[in-house]
Amino acid sequence: MKKSMLVPLALILFYSSSYAETPGVLGQKQIRNILSKTDLEVAPGREAIVLTVDGAPGLVGKKHFHPGDEFIYIAEGTLTLDVAGKGKVTLKKGETLHIPAMVVHQAVNPSSDTPFKAVTFGIFEKGQPDTTVVDK
Repeated sequence: MKKSMLVPLALILFYSSSYAETPGVLGQKQIRNILSKTDLEVAPGREAIVLTVDGAPGLVGKKHFHPGDEFIYIAEGTLTLDVAGKGKVTLKKGETLHIPAMVVHQAVNPSSDTPFKAVTFGIFEKGQPDTTVVDK
């Protein structure tokens, strides 16, 4: 993702922080905090979701997928994502990744002493769970 895309994302985070929901857990040592859920007028039946994901050192998250495209930005630390069809991708602070809809992936914090913080933005089908865990 180009840096020009980060400015709108930062504005979304700034204006949506007052709408934060209760944190949720997806796997051991991983906390998700939904900052904003917004219906999209230009795409009926779709909603945009902005959230943060905090991963403790040594985290091995659960394999999962989303019902729409997800964009990940690493705000702190390092995150390795095992993405179906792509393999392992390691992202460092300031880097981004796009994961297409329905693609299974798994988050791993390769550090034994440093947590990571990621900001994600997704455009998902409204009424569907934003995350589905798989047993594969």
